[in-house]
Amino acid sequence: MVSNKLGENGVAVMGLIVLGISFIVMISNLVGGSALVYLSSRKPLVSLLLVSYVWSVFSALFMGFVLWYFQLVPAHFVAWTTGIGFLECLFSIHNQVFIGQENWKTHNSLKLVQKTVQLVVFLLLGITLHHFVVALVASYLVSLVWSFLVLKNSIRFEGNIQFVSIFKTSFMYGFQIQLSNIVQLLNYRLIYFFIEKSMGGVLGIFIVAVQLAESLWIPSKALAIIQYGKISNEIETRKKSELTVSFIHLSFLLTTLALIVLWMIPNEWVLGLFGKDIRGTKPIIYALSLGVMSVALSQSFSHYLSGVGRYKQLLIAALVGLIPILFFGKYAVTIYGLVGAGIITSVSYAFSCGYLGVVFYRSSGLSLKEILVLKTGFLETFKILK
Repeated sequence: MVSNKLGENGVAVMGLIVLGISFIVMISNLVGGSALVYLSSRKPLVSLLLVSYVWSVFSALFMGFVLWYFQLVPAHFVAWTTGIGFLECLFSIHNQVFIGQENWKTHNSLKLVQKTVQLVVFLLLGITLHHFVVALVASYLVSLVWSFLVLKNSIRFEGNIQFVSIFKTSFMYGFQIQLSNIVQLLNYRLIYFFIEKSMGGVLGIFIVAVQLAESLWIPSKALAIIQYGKISNEIETRKKSELTVSFIHLSFLLTTLALIVLWMIPNEWVLGLFGKDIRGTKPIIYALSLGVMSVALSQSFSHYLSGVGRYKQLLIAALVGLIPILFFGKYAVTIYGLVGAGIITSVSYAFSCGYLGVVFYRSSGLSLKEILVLKTGFLETFKILK
């Protein structure tokens, strides 16, 4: 809708706003992120929430200043980006708790409601960038009210809140994994800034191609979240490995099917959906295909390593993936344009996936044959999901 109404420039600005929000949430998740999945069943919930809320305020103010100072987001959208980033921090905190409680119904319902309200408000107000951020605010407010109502039944006020000790524990668990996520976000999005500086307005075309390609991660991300919750509550080491292999195979199958469908979509359909400004997305999608599959598989590898507490490996994998972007990203964009950006992005994702795959193989206790050949079968995997 933005692409048709506002053209590639509107898509580019929207992408920078969303990226700014992502940076705020990444900093917040150092305390209020994946650590909550592990700690929600081990520490008083009211203490975890209080510490996470305070840290999210700091994260929004700090990153809001960074976005303004380095002009990473258009100046008249910095305040909106900061405010929305704070709301999404709270939303993310609540959802991490629900994952830790394996309360999938509430977790999924909140995600669905947030996106639905955002879309409905956006349509009712009209397609402008200002209405886009207003719709985001409205959607998060509605979702937060609902999540507060659900969480209040789980909160028990038990004695004094040990703010400092809870903060240290949350930060200790969250730092390594979230630092790797921050580096990984640079792998995903640093190329945006190279394109913006080198090629200007065509960033919108690349963002559309990336959004189409990354939509194929929906199955693998959904599977990985379920996998993480199950592994975090599983005691037997070998069972964790076998669960991971089942999810890897299912993720590979679903992503392959989705990728084939995306390849087969005629270019005329893309132009009809996104507008005549968005030309040349198909070659970029082809260039991103290896990266799409790499990230789909990496989801299972990384959630396994998170579930067994090997956060350091996630950071190393992210740094391995960042190397091609840092050293060759600007060169790829300057010489080969948007297709070059897609290729170097795929190389980055493949490097990270390869490293994670090797680490999983060495730590899983499974043979290469057991990993490559799904012993339990897809029917067994579907039973796990059910």
